[in-house]
Amino acid sequence: MKRFKSLWDRLLFRDKGIIPTKKLLLLYCLFLLAMLVLSFWQFSWLFLSIATILMIALLTTDIFLLPKRSEFSVERNIDEEMERYQKQTVSIHIHNRTTDDYFVRIKDGIPTSFQTIFPLGQKIPAEQKTRITYEVFPQIRGDYLIDKLYLRFKTKFGLWERQITFYLPNQVKVIPNLSEAKRYLASAQNYLLHEGIKIRKMRSGVGEFSKVRSYVVGDDPRKINWRQSAKLQDMMTNEYEPEHGKYVTILIDCGRMMGVELEEGNRLEKSVEAAITLATAALHNGDHVSVIAFSKDIKAVVPAGRGLEHLNTILQTIYSVEVDAQESNYALALQHAQSIQRKRSMILLFSDVQTFANEDYHLFYMKKLRKKHLFVMVGIEDQLLHDKIKSKPTSALITMEKSIAQKQYLYQKQVMRKWEKHGLPMLEAPADRLAATSVSHYIETLNRGLL
Repeated sequence: MKRFKSLWDRLLFRDKGIIPTKKLLLLYCLFLLAMLVLSFWQFSWLFLSIATILMIALLTTDIFLLPKRSEFSVERNIDEEMERYQKQTVSIHIHNRTTDDYFVRIKDGIPTSFQTIFPLGQKIPAEQKTRITYEVFPQIRGDYLIDKLYLRFKTKFGLWERQITFYLPNQVKVIPNLSEAKRYLASAQNYLLHEGIKIRKMRSGVGEFSKVRSYVVGDDPRKINWRQSAKLQDMMTNEYEPEHGKYVTILIDCGRMMGVELEEGNRLEKSVEAAITLATAALHNGDHVSVIAFSKDIKAVVPAGRGLEHLNTILQTIYSVEVDAQESNYALALQHAQSIQRKRSMILLFSDVQTFANEDYHLFYMKKLRKKHLFVMVGIEDQLLHDKIKSKPTSALITMEKSIAQKQYLYQKQVMRKWEKHGLPMLEAPADRLAATSVSHYIETLNRGLL
């Protein structure tokens, strides 16, 4: 049984050894077919013996032409950090020290959560270094060890393949997708406008003075700088920006309900990416950002920091958080947030809005929290519920499902309005607009001077 398992592992690129090729199997079948055809006529046993000996000699000679492991050196170049859902290129460098050319097939020890297609047979010229590349598409965040690399070298006759295993350990981190954060850094206003969100102008004179610029149609006349206008003989106006140095606390729920699957990933994946984008916006604006990931217990904590270099600290701390099959302890998370943040801050909780809003005992903690901090809850809307509401009532069953979905939707809005009356706003957005919604609300809060 062990011997069979060893042979099976060789066929599946899991071990080292010598295996026959398709060409050898085809040649062997043709040899048997020829012997079968000749058996209908009389031929001597001497002819059969000579043919068999020649066949065995050919196979044996071809085996001796197989290369040895010591005649090759192999290196793998792979990034230590990869973004989820971003293609990355992996390079394999093979140095052939022999005087013969070989064809090689490779299979790397890539985790199953990485989508990839390995290249077909590649020619390895004699006494040269050859670079072979392939792309990987990571789908799940976390730490991964890529260790074994399997190579199959084919002989000149192509009857046998020698499989050689190289141990090349590489530690790889798959971090959240940063495309939203990069888009914001490239152009904050274009990013928000692209998402269809209206950016409100701040109130006149609110915030820190930024610069003096030429007056354009639509500017507030109360912000005209008359001294500069008289000096330059041109209408000039003051431009203000939100005050810097505010405190933002981000809470990320990792409980059971955050494991609901979406088209790409789950709720936690989208929440982590939205939290990273929000942290990028706040750090780019000069604010202090702290992050807490929690479920039943506190999973990760990043104390308040300032500057875009603090973003790397946040990434390295929360990139591997996973969903727990337990209910979330909101009271513990909010108490911990207040303990590490004594100053007034804007607390944004990424969680399942309906699970949180339907528990009335949370209201006690929220009222206490609201006395000092500004609280906002952000969640992903139920796409299935909205699809049921938009469906056309073509049958009695669909009509009943639509009416129940509408009733559920109205009830949810009623519960959310109850929380908003207590000064605790709750926002829901589609998964692909979660980051833009949270950043838009953060900027609007600063522009209105609420923080």
